[in-house]
Amino acid sequence: MIRLARREKLLAGGLVIFVASWSLFTVAVKPALARIETLERVIPENQQELEKVRAISEKYILLSGRLDNLHTNIASQKETIELLPFLESLIEECGLTKKLDTMKRDVVQIDSNYSETIVEVRLESLSLGELVDFLYKIESSQVRARTKSIYIKRNMANKNLLDSVVEIHNTKLSQNEFAGM
Repeated sequence: MIRLARREKLLAGGLVIFVASWSLFTVAVKPALARIETLERVIPENQQELEKVRAISEKYILLSGRLDNLHTNIASQKETIELLPFLESLIEECGLTKKLDTMKRDVVQIDSNYSETIVEVRLESLSLGELVDFLYKIESSQVRARTKSIYIKRNMANKNLLDSVVEIHNTKLSQNEFAGM
């Protein structure tokens, strides 16, 4: 065996401690510091994403509740009310019979449970007040009819009057759903 002097032993011991410390730093401390730095950067980003998810979740719960209410309202809607006869009586009530140009009815199947009736009403030579009164009566009626779109332009013969196309929608349970109830 080799005999080492005291100074050589101290130097060898110091070298072993240095190598062990450097190895410990390289294997354990340096990756831990890098991981902490990454977490300090990622955690705030994830917290922001979590807040977004919470907001979206609250919005989803609100919309889901509204959708459930809509389903309940549609299911409880009187089946006998048809949109076209209702609008005809409303036009007569508002005194717009002579101003009615055309009415077109279309039924669109939304999904297997619901269909939507669309009625396009073309009115000519009416005043703004008459149009507003007609639209107000549609929106305030007990029938679940809503104005989807309105196209208004000035009447070519009389610039003080309007020509308009009003699209009115009504959603209801499909006929096959009525049979199951």
